[in-house]
Amino acid sequence: MLDPVKLRVLRSVAATGSIRASAEALGYTPSAVSQQLSALRRETGVDLVERSGRGIEITPAGAEIARAAGTALDALDDVQRLAANLREGRSGTLTFAYMTSVAATWVPRLAQDVREAFPDLSLTLLHRDCSVSELDLRGDVLIADDIDAEPGADWQCCDLLEESYVAVVPSSHPLASHDSVALSDLAEIPWATDDPLDSTWFARILSACHAAGFSPRVEVNPPDYSAVLGFIASGGFVSVQPSLLEQNPPPGVVVLPLRSPAPRRSLQVWVRRSSAKNPAVQFMVQRLWAIAADHAERIPGITLLGGPPQTAATAPRTSAAPVAG
Repeated sequence: MLDPVKLRVLRSVAATGSIRASAEALGYTPSAVSQQLSALRRETGVDLVERSGRGIEITPAGAEIARAAGTALDALDDVQRLAANLREGRSGTLTFAYMTSVAATWVPRLAQDVREAFPDLSLTLLHRDCSVSELDLRGDVLIADDIDAEPGADWQCCDLLEESYVAVVPSSHPLASHDSVALSDLAEIPWATDDPLDSTWFARILSACHAAGFSPRVEVNPPDYSAVLGFIASGGFVSVQPSLLEQNPPPGVVVLPLRSPAPRRSLQVWVRRSSAKNPAVQFMVQRLWAIAADHAERIPGITLLGGPPQTAATAPRTSAAPVAG
């Protein structure tokens, strides 16, 4: 029998197209990822990846095995969740997957509301790293943005909001005294970002910078966002981040609106269809929309999309206007 661990590595590499990105997503070293792929190649007798320039490319055979592995691994995850529920004697479980930009503001408030309304529910919070492909979806409810893949037949969506990006600059920099800045104002300053530079998240920002006539000079790329803020506060770096992420900047950091043209993005809530009639799921979707509405009312640059879901998770997806950047 093939090792599920090795199959998860292959699926991640097939989704990200990068050994480095997969290592970050899985918590491994790049060397460990390469070793797992080599071992799986020996077990299957099939070439799974091949060199392409300075990176790797999944082979057609590797892509087929990764797709088949995805179905098997999802089924195994379902069995493991069932066994855990039976072993712990819990009445039910719900997994909510979230992204960094809502981690500090939405998630604590949402978790408290859900646990107060459903005290016997086991709520699991799962952080979605931006290097993880959205082809590998986990959980019952998750927050996604407009660059994520279409969810497919197993998922349904409800649009929440569209938001702007902001410039994050040192309070000691001359730009800090401005009411707003253009992207081009950041062209000559070193950048810090926690987004993997080969990710679709950073590609949106990069595209906007190219449209403004420059390529950002990224000199610091730590995996931890708090480290990014530390570099900015030191006085030598700037960053561009979603507006939701920058509501309470630490000392030494100033957040400035970006003048148009600038990147924007929309956020949606995705619900697994098999969980859509769960009262806790429906409650969670309603609370997410209410939190989004509150932010849209208080934070400049955020626009609410659509209205509150009448039947929460079973509401059809609305069609959002194309998002620039």
